[in-house]
Amino acid sequence: MKTATQLSLFAMLSTLSAAAAAADSATGAGPAAPDTRKWQCKLCPIEKGLSGTVEAGGAYVSDSSSKFGEYNGLNQQGGYFLGDFSARYRGEDAAYWNIDGANLGLDTRSLNVEGGRQGTYKLLLNYQELRHFISDSAQTPFIGSGGSSLTLPAGYPAATTTAMPLSTTLRQVDLDMKRKELGAGVSWIPARAWETNVSYRHQTREGTLGTAGAFFVTASQLVKPVDYVTDQIDASASFTDNRFQAKLAYYGSNFTNNDPSLTWQNPFSIPAFPAAIEGQLALPPDNQFHQVAANLGYQLAERTRATADIAVGRGTQNQQFLAPTLNGTLAVPALPRTSLDGRVDTVNANLAVNSAVTDRLRLKAAYIYNDRDNQTPQSTYSWVTTDMFVAPSQRTNLPYSFTQDKAQLRADYKAAERTTTSAGYDYDSVKRTFQEVNKAYENTFWGKLASRYLDWVDLTLKYAYSDRNYSSYQPVPEITPPENPLLRKYNMADRTRNSGELRASFAATDTISIGLQFDASKDDYSKSEIGLTSAKEYNFGGDITWMLSDETSLHLFANRQEIKSEQSGSQTYSTPDWAGENKDTINFAGAGVKHIVIKDKLDVGVDYTYTRSKGAISVSTAANEPAFPDLSTRRDSVKLYANYHLKDNVTLRAGYWYERYSSDSWAVDGVTPSTISNVLTFGQQSPQYHVHVIAMSVRYKF
Repeated sequence: MKTATQLSLFAMLSTLSAAAAAADSATGAGPAAPDTRKWQCKLCPIEKGLSGTVEAGGAYVSDSSSKFGEYNGLNQQGGYFLGDFSARYRGEDAAYWNIDGANLGLDTRSLNVEGGRQGTYKLLLNYQELRHFISDSAQTPFIGSGGSSLTLPAGYPAATTTAMPLSTTLRQVDLDMKRKELGAGVSWIPARAWETNVSYRHQTREGTLGTAGAFFVTASQLVKPVDYVTDQIDASASFTDNRFQAKLAYYGSNFTNNDPSLTWQNPFSIPAFPAAIEGQLALPPDNQFHQVAANLGYQLAERTRATADIAVGRGTQNQQFLAPTLNGTLAVPALPRTSLDGRVDTVNANLAVNSAVTDRLRLKAAYIYNDRDNQTPQSTYSWVTTDMFVAPSQRTNLPYSFTQDKAQLRADYKAAERTTTSAGYDYDSVKRTFQEVNKAYENTFWGKLASRYLDWVDLTLKYAYSDRNYSSYQPVPEITPPENPLLRKYNMADRTRNSGELRASFAATDTISIGLQFDASKDDYSKSEIGLTSAKEYNFGGDITWMLSDETSLHLFANRQEIKSEQSGSQTYSTPDWAGENKDTINFAGAGVKHIVIKDKLDVGVDYTYTRSKGAISVSTAANEPAFPDLSTRRDSVKLYANYHLKDNVTLRAGYWYERYSSDSWAVDGVTPSTISNVLTFGQQSPQYHVHVIAMSVRYKF
């Protein structure tokens, strides 16, 4: 805003000067017009040439933890190189380029390059890596983890996990994913009002994830490989003038899995079925998706604008089927087809009209259409259960489809200079095939008030009510085993929802600002006898920013969230005979101080965050069984930093980060690979860590 004002002032002064000179020349009086060719606006210089920053340093991590380094790349004990840079060039004739590199010494590194000539063309090149560390406590006796074939060492198979030689054959295996993405793009303006864009992205994902396989009543946790390649292309052409805007675009995606299946040896011996020695799992199949989209916008009148978007797509998947089983003793009827020949057609459309009817009243109407037409052919298949039995009945694949129609109406009215009221109505209708509900519709009414009081209080209040109903609920006859007819899946069940939110911010003084927020929602599934019957959520938080002095600032924040749900179930395929309640509580708080010790020379700061969460599960039955133990997580994080400016363009930076984390989960804690006699587990435990990080770097600005 300041620069724009300076430019306007400079332009106005230049215009007035030229006008005065012209007037003097016309009358033959006054001095000659000044030579303005060397005039400059010293208050608003235009940046030219090369500029940027370079930062280099190192960090040391005290302990190894995949949970601590889950996304930041600091998962191993030891030293790390820290490197960041940013460079800008502005040349003549609007030529420019930007280069940015971040986290160059970590597995979360990125590099972005952009250059071209403003108003003519733009070139893009980017590279990104992301590492997701999932677990460093998994153990398995299988050989070949990370590949598509898992074998067992000597001593297997065995009747139970306690009979297996686990003490000598277990080996640790890390579960993690590494994603790399290389992208390039070009944008150019071939003519006035026209712009075209083409971009390409090549992404690879490599690593290992957990899965499981079973033989009859035995099961094993397995490490499955991840070796995915995704190629994506975007191309578009757009036109823009004063009243009309249009864009035509294409998007294409091709996914390839270099490991289409996982085979594993059965670690359990089953005397009655000696041939059940090897199993096979299908992994994500190769697939493609192509979409063509058009976007239109037209200024119908000075205050009214209409927009329309439509996208038509097709997804296909035709990976060859795996053999029904590797158990050669089973006589399996031939498959009706060699591949799925899957095809899904999609149509997405959006039509909207916005109108500022008066200076106070604005109206909006929108219609949204989404259609997923699954054209995959149906076939009836014989199938094998756990590589040991040919099932007595056949199954038919169900090509799920749906059509969604949504209508939205909204009105915004400026009731007073600082108060705006809004109200709206949303209608949502969904038609489904091969699901329990053929048609469901939902009506939502909402209102909102936003007001500013005396320039120091901003208040926003919103309330919404929605009612969802379905035409009829009938279990799908093709699903085996059949569902309890009293069951209602929550996403298709009758439901009423009440929700509200409150936002308030206060400028208490010139140096203190306060923010408050409160959200609440209540879902009622009173017509569901079995399934989810109610759900509630509350979220309350606040923050304070306080400028203690010109040198010191303080910020505080806190938030509490509660999520509660109730459900009913039946153990006897009949009326409800048990009830369950889930309650999750999350508390999050923090504080931070920043202080300028020496102006333009040394500043320091500290940030602290506190997180506690608890999940409570209780079940009420006729036998009055005890509740499950609580699930919990605890996290404390402290960060200290200091910046010392050696020169105007050289800064020394130092930081210290301490974080401790602990969690409890009854589902995994204490469960070793041999705890369950017929289930071979990874033996993973809930994450726990105490980690110290020390970092130092030098930042140079040029």
